[in-house]
Parts: sequence; structure tokens; C-alpha cells
Amino acid sequence: MSARLWVIVNVSLGFVAVLLFLNLFDVQFPTLGKAQYLLDKEKPLCAVQWRQDFTLWNDLDQCCLQARQQFNCDVGANIVDGRRFDKVCHTGEGDVLKYWLNNKAYRYCLQQVIWRK
Repeated sequence: MSARLWVIVNVSLGFVAVLLFLNLFDVQFPTLGKAQYLLDKEKPLCAVQWRQDFTLWNDLDQCCLQARQQFNCDVGANIVDGRRFDKVCHTGEGDVLKYWLNNKAYRYCLQQVIWRK
């Protein structure tokens, strides 16, 4: 084996050793979802749509709970009063309640216990 290959193997093993050592002391690293949530600087937003009426909902935990109870969450762009919403959770089409969330709110919801499988 070449010297370069040995260097790559040694660096890789060193990296694994550091990760195992940190794991020994129960050091927690943020997951990709948490990192995305922390880096996103916009305010989490939730809105409820009934027919053509939109109502902003300030209780994000309750919004997550209600959105999770819906059949499906789809990607859908919508702008209401200058606020952008990226996800819509609903049970079907037509006159059904729809819960609109921006990316920050959706990532927050994904971190909650009720969204974990």
C-alpha cells in the first residue's frame, strides 16, 4: 500500500476515535434538522385556512399537533399578508381545514415528539 493510502486510513481512524471518545462522555451533536432550524433566521409562522379565510396562529405547539393529525403535508407556496408559507397540511381537497407552515415552523414541528415515528 502507498504512503498516501496509509495517511488516509490513519486520519479516518483518528476521526472515528475522536467521535467514539466524545460519545463516551455523551456529547450530543445537532442533527441536520436542528442545524437547519438554528440557521434559519425567519420567524416560525403558522396559519389556518378555512375556505378562503386565513388566520395566523401564534401557538406553534398546538399548530404542530393539529398539523400532525392531518392526512398529508405537501410542499405548497402561498403568500398571505406578505408572509410566505411553504408547507400545507390537510386531510383532503375542497372545503377542509388546511394548516400552512413556513419552513422554520415545519422544521420545529419535525423535532417534536409527536412527529417522530
